[in-house]
Amino acid sequence: MMSTHINLGKGIGKHLSSILVDEEGVSLENIWQTITDFGINREDLKKIDPTYKELFEIYSAIRAYRVSVKYLKDLKTKL
Repeated sequence: MMSTHINLGKGIGKHLSSILVDEEGVSLENIWQTITDFGINREDLKKIDPTYKELFEIYSAIRAYRVSVKYLKDLKTKL
């Protein structure tokens, strides 16, 4: 039997756990707030009439980006 292991280091695992939220755990208003805070115009996005799932994917990508940036900044200060 083969197995694969991925080592994410000590810090990134705890940072990633903050973005791992299922769809049901996030209100639509919270998703819209995160998207507009990131600079994406709510009215422009509404023109394409995204589904909740599509909005959640955008929200998740923004959260992952923010966690990655924070982690890299923290890592840079440690070096």
